[in-house]
Amino acid sequence: MAINWLLLVLMPLLLVGAEARASQGMHVQLPHGGWLVGRHRTTHSGRHMRAFMGIPYALPPLGDLRFRPPVEQPAWQGERLAVKDAPVCMQRDPFRRDMTIEGSEDCLYLNVYTPDPVAVEPLPVMVWFHGGGWQCGSGISSFYGPDFLLEHDIVLVSANFRLGALGFLSTETLDCPGNNGLKDQLQVLRWVHANIAAFGGDPHSVTVFGESAGGASVTYHMLAEKSRGLLHRAIAQSGTYFNPWAQPAHDGVAAQRALKLSELLNCSDASSDWSAKLKCLRDKPAEDIVAKLYDMFVWDFDPMIPFPPVIEPEHEGAFLTLRPREAQAPHGQTLPLMIGVTAEEGLLKTAALLNLPHLMDEFKSYFEQLLPIVLNYDHHDAETQQQITRHIESFYFKSGHNYNKSNHQNLTDLISDGWFVAGVDEYLQLRLDEQQQALAPTYVYLFDHKGAASFSEIFKGAHNEFYGACHAEELQYLFPIGEQLFVSAVPTRQDLELRDLMLRLWVNFARTGDPNPVIGTSNLPTWRPTSKYPVEYARLGSKLDAMDDGTLPPLLRMEKALLQHRVDFWRELKAHLPVSRRPQQHNEL
Repeated sequence: MAINWLLLVLMPLLLVGAEARASQGMHVQLPHGGWLVGRHRTTHSGRHMRAFMGIPYALPPLGDLRFRPPVEQPAWQGERLAVKDAPVCMQRDPFRRDMTIEGSEDCLYLNVYTPDPVAVEPLPVMVWFHGGGWQCGSGISSFYGPDFLLEHDIVLVSANFRLGALGFLSTETLDCPGNNGLKDQLQVLRWVHANIAAFGGDPHSVTVFGESAGGASVTYHMLAEKSRGLLHRAIAQSGTYFNPWAQPAHDGVAAQRALKLSELLNCSDASSDWSAKLKCLRDKPAEDIVAKLYDMFVWDFDPMIPFPPVIEPEHEGAFLTLRPREAQAPHGQTLPLMIGVTAEEGLLKTAALLNLPHLMDEFKSYFEQLLPIVLNYDHHDAETQQQITRHIESFYFKSGHNYNKSNHQNLTDLISDGWFVAGVDEYLQLRLDEQQQALAPTYVYLFDHKGAASFSEIFKGAHNEFYGACHAEELQYLFPIGEQLFVSAVPTRQDLELRDLMLRLWVNFARTGDPNPVIGTSNLPTWRPTSKYPVEYARLGSKLDAMDDGTLPPLLRMEKALLQHRVDFWRELKAHLPVSRRPQQHNEL
């Protein structure tokens, strides 16, 4: 009885002490002297972590700062609450065929997640750049939460960056050189370098990873001199700067699109120069600018990215002044790289073609006119476009255009290769060129798994129909994105094991530059780096069900020559384009 009475007296004091210790860990002082107050969260399994959310890394790009590079967030005094997500950057989502405009122009914020309690030794840092074609998505939405990755001892940083015209408009002059969305990412990396030690992260062990446009962004930072020293390892998922939608716009294209946007918004007349047009555009509501995205498409949501990166005129703040093919030895050659694609990337496009009859009818009826737009080779003259189209038809459609929901693999392969695989393959060819010096390890994968849910549903594919390992499919094994997108899907045992495997591979790579576990701690086959072309790669996942005895098919298998027959076709196609008809300095489709 006396013991119970004593506990009743002491319990409030014990709770106060525990709360004080917990709240102490949620306070972080940044090098400039100001404080952040975060919040406690738990991972998928209940592991404790700290979350610092909605941290400003640049001033709101409003008013005169619209269409300009990010301006570093100044220091503050005292405490600042960092307990909830900031708004997404203002956008429309063409991939989900969404007409809604959402988000805010005031969106340059990032999140930091760490284990709780804080580790004694500095932890490796993983910085996430989201996909979405540089026109939709958000790094700090709950889609890309820390629920899975923070099961491991890392510091995770995810960030917003400006999208669409607000992030990538370019006049191709010093009035608005462009690439502001990529410059936002650069500012994130600078912020991480300056501040992450305060959260227990190691500023000298930063892995930048991203998917689709986020993956292409990773390769741009491996190219840009301003990013040198700010990243130490890289993971590029389904995207490089050689993918046709990610390549710098041809000379004059960006300016033409900036002019079209100004005309759509009544900001252009015969006497106005770029300065006047930009002033007018800065006075327009951000929603009006974002609303015009669909007016920039020619057919469906093609060309896929109306406002891609650009080659800037030389100036002090330029991020990209050299075309990737002209770079002799990018600093990224010395960084360990993990890179790969999904087996049916093209479902990003073909899922809708297979399930929206009017789209398929148009695609088949106007194939010769539409394919150059869809695959980004409409900058060539008409004869060259026809030549390319004939080669593509003879390779993918030997039996004619008879594709449908039960016979779509060649159509899906065409979009997969034209949009994703050929660009990743070219990046690997150049990286693994025998003349390159000081090449760091390169780990290549093919994600090829049938899970309980597929991203093809998001891109207007039919529910409960499996077409293949769609673009973005691997994301649900790294982030809790599936819990919101696929609420009725029950993960299979294979799904759970694959998730555990991929998290370990990604985190091991972020720690050491090698995805393999410590020798003797796993019965997995060794994922060997590839050192020459054609590449050796790891096939991740399985489309097979469990064996009769209940055992699962292997979820990591080493194979050689990634989709070689198909990438050989694209390499030969590019090599045989008439030299006189290639755009000056651009050797791309």
